[in-house]
Amino acid sequence: MTNNNIQQDKPLLVAGIGGSAGAFEAVRELVSHLTSQNGIAYVYLQHQPADFDSQMVPLLAKKTKVPVLVAEEGMEVQPDVFYIVPPGKELTLKEGLFRLAKRASEGYDHMPINRLFSSVADAYKELAIGVVLSGADGDGAQGLKAIKAAGGLSFAQDASAQFQSMPQTAIAIDAVDLVLSPKEIAEELNSLGRQKDFYFSALQDPSGELLSNKDKDLIIILQMVQKATSVDFGQYKMSTIKRRIIRRILLHKLNTLQDYVQYMRAHPAETQQLFNDLLINVTHFFRDKETTEYLKNKLFPEIIAAKQHNEPIRIWVPACSSGQEVYSIAIILIEVLGEHHGTHPIQIFASDLSETAIHKARLGMYSTDEITGISPKRLQRFFTKVDGQFRINKSIRDLCVFATQNITLDPPFSRLDLVSCCNFLIYIDNNLQQKIMSTFHYALNNNGYLVLGKSETVGSSAYLFSQVDKKVKVFAKKKDTPAKALFPMSYLLPVGHRVQAITKQKTVAASRNDDQDLEKAVDTLLLKKFTPASVVINHDMDIVQFRGSTGIFLEPTPGKASLNLLKMARPGLAFELRNTVHKAIKSGEAVKKSDLELTYNDKVMRINVEVVPIKSELEESYFLVAFSESGLPPEVELSALKDHRVKQLETELSALREDMRSIVEEQEASVEELQSANEEIVSANEELQSINEELETSKEEVESSNEELITINQELQLRNEQLTESQDYAQAVFSTIREALLILDRNLRVKLANFQFYRMFQLREEHTEGRMLYELNSRQWDIPELRQLLEEKLPGNAYIHGLEITHNFAGIGEKTLVINARRIVQRIHSDQLTLLALEDITEHRRAQQIIADRELWFRNLADNAPVMIWVTDKDKKATFFNKAWLEFRSDTMEEALVKGWMDDVHPEDRPRLKKLFDDCFQEKLPFELKYRVLYHDTEYKLLHNKAKPNFSPEGQFLGYIGSCVVIQEINAA
Repeated sequence: MTNNNIQQDKPLLVAGIGGSAGAFEAVRELVSHLTSQNGIAYVYLQHQPADFDSQMVPLLAKKTKVPVLVAEEGMEVQPDVFYIVPPGKELTLKEGLFRLAKRASEGYDHMPINRLFSSVADAYKELAIGVVLSGADGDGAQGLKAIKAAGGLSFAQDASAQFQSMPQTAIAIDAVDLVLSPKEIAEELNSLGRQKDFYFSALQDPSGELLSNKDKDLIIILQMVQKATSVDFGQYKMSTIKRRIIRRILLHKLNTLQDYVQYMRAHPAETQQLFNDLLINVTHFFRDKETTEYLKNKLFPEIIAAKQHNEPIRIWVPACSSGQEVYSIAIILIEVLGEHHGTHPIQIFASDLSETAIHKARLGMYSTDEITGISPKRLQRFFTKVDGQFRINKSIRDLCVFATQNITLDPPFSRLDLVSCCNFLIYIDNNLQQKIMSTFHYALNNNGYLVLGKSETVGSSAYLFSQVDKKVKVFAKKKDTPAKALFPMSYLLPVGHRVQAITKQKTVAASRNDDQDLEKAVDTLLLKKFTPASVVINHDMDIVQFRGSTGIFLEPTPGKASLNLLKMARPGLAFELRNTVHKAIKSGEAVKKSDLELTYNDKVMRINVEVVPIKSELEESYFLVAFSESGLPPEVELSALKDHRVKQLETELSALREDMRSIVEEQEASVEELQSANEEIVSANEELQSINEELETSKEEVESSNEELITINQELQLRNEQLTESQDYAQAVFSTIREALLILDRNLRVKLANFQFYRMFQLREEHTEGRMLYELNSRQWDIPELRQLLEEKLPGNAYIHGLEITHNFAGIGEKTLVINARRIVQRIHSDQLTLLALEDITEHRRAQQIIADRELWFRNLADNAPVMIWVTDKDKKATFFNKAWLEFRSDTMEEALVKGWMDDVHPEDRPRLKKLFDDCFQEKLPFELKYRVLYHDTEYKLLHNKAKPNFSPEGQFLGYIGSCVVIQEINAA
């Protein structure tokens, strides 16, 4: 269905609906509130893998009276049906039929909702509707923007969305008309269904192309917009203007233009909203591939070759929107210059009416779906990823100067090599197109070029430009045509003083073609009153049209060609024509001169001349000069002929005296005016001298301020270098630290992760950054302990240390992690980040468990041995006694470890034992000896003790381990 379908008997509203994570609950609520007979066709696409067993059709069918069907290839779109796109498929619409295709692989181009919305916008124009529901990525935002640019309506889910990323991305790029809950969106759709008859009839209104007297409310609306914004839309195509206004009427549930006028008066902010709607900001990177290739391979090399060394290349991109076309041209030019980039300074000027668009263009920050179509090589070379978005590198941004500008009023940039104005002329009428073409011609160098959009042409300005290649819309400036452009003096005034009321005459004139109106007015006048030869002249007496055969009265003069009436008049006729025209101009009424003599082909003729002002609604004054013959003079006597000649001369003399008197009066009045003007000039000169003195003072202040700014700039540069070094240092630490690191935003979405994180958990960057932490790897990270840390503990503490969790991750197995978390408050950006450090201690815990198991095994073995076993550390301090030793000494383990055993050795054996013990510890040698030890504090028994040093696998001395047995009982001393 193309735009022509709006003219059919049964137009169709089509609503594209898109969602991802968390969208099922939202769409279920939406369909449950839809009425069954509102005349809208619904197409719903949700991100689902191809092998997903979807039960969406039966589940939604239970909630709504609207039939729910799976969309199939070639199926015709019908109203009051809710179609669901099958899992793993992409859907577009063509000629009212569904076209299904296998969904593209994941990546930057993986945006099936964008493609659905864009196809709805292309096919149904103003009848398109877009709805974005819950989702964890940015899909759908650019598609909504396309629907809004086509004149359709767009909605996004409010804070009720479980995942905010998709709705918020669309809202951030100003692609959404209303932000509502699913229930409220359904109510809006029902309301549109009730208003569809008004909508269809308004779109078919034939008066949309012309501002007629009955459109007084439309004139008032345009006056209000001009007063608020200083922009006159009177010469834009009224069909587009009216459709945009009708769109706003529908959004506010109004019925007529008059209702909308009242609404605008009651809600002043609506004027700016309408202004934003009238500015159609639609653009893409490298939008026209053929033109891109022509610029790169043909045009830019020619421009560069014609330049002298260090001669700048100057380019202007009017109506630049949010800057994608500007940066595309800059990138192409840099690629063409290559290593010779420094030989030619690049100056790219970009302008637009929208301050919002200019602000975004200056920032140079674009979302993932806005950079679709850019090759990975260009993306890597010219863009930097920042907070999940892509920013044009500073080296490219520095080449481009962005400014708000009204190209219909403000002077252009000058000495340009190229003007690129794509898809702007299609929105304005022929007269304004001609004016803008003259402006472009004036701004370009003699060897300059003009680039237009695919559907645009120079039209009636072909005398200014010639097309250089039939395959692309690139035009060369014609050098032999004088360059001139007219700008109203109001551009010299502050913006607030430029606003002028839109008069009925101006608005009507702006909506018509001057040539057609002029021709119509002349034809009407001739048919009513005249049949003789005539010409139409302007206020300067230049002929703009011929009627009939004027050869008897007018002829071209030798020399330079001229269409001036007086220069073309035959001898003897110029004087009378001048007087007659002047009287008509002065009086504003028809003036007739009769019985004038004219010599033609050696014969004397009598003619009549009448000058009549042309009454029309055009701004410039025109006059009709009609000639008629009185016939040849009859044969008369010579005396009578002389009398007639005398009488004629007397009449001419009387007329000359009258003219002379009139000229003298006019001259005296002019002298008085000149005297008054001279006094004003003298006064103005004195004021200018005073202003000059003030300017000199201001200049000194500016120079002083400039020196301060230079100092501040140097300090800023130093701070910037320090900041860059700090950022590089932080990035190096972040990248090389062995722990896995994550940075989360306020909504717990991943802003950044280091290499160790991706390696440890086997994730990819494009599937991680920008997504909520809990959603990663099919919600593997939705861990209760982690939720408690981030949502309950951390908000009340700046730092949480040593949280240990164990979790089984699909594909990599069970992991034991120690998590440290810190809140980072960015006061400048009013933002809050969370830094998570994840240390994998899985192997450490396993080793600890093995050691614990082995120690338990050793203790069990030692306690069940028939000998007494002891262990010391490298400092001779006892660390273990087995059960047999403790029973021999009647001690507990704690008592035995505290008091040791040397004091219980027989006094006679103690010196020998101590010396041997010290010597062996010093040399780390095994030893064996016998000595007497007190048993149960009552008697001594002879023990045989064997010991050997204990070493670690690395050879480090750890102490001794020994065993004792009783070999003889000795009576207590």
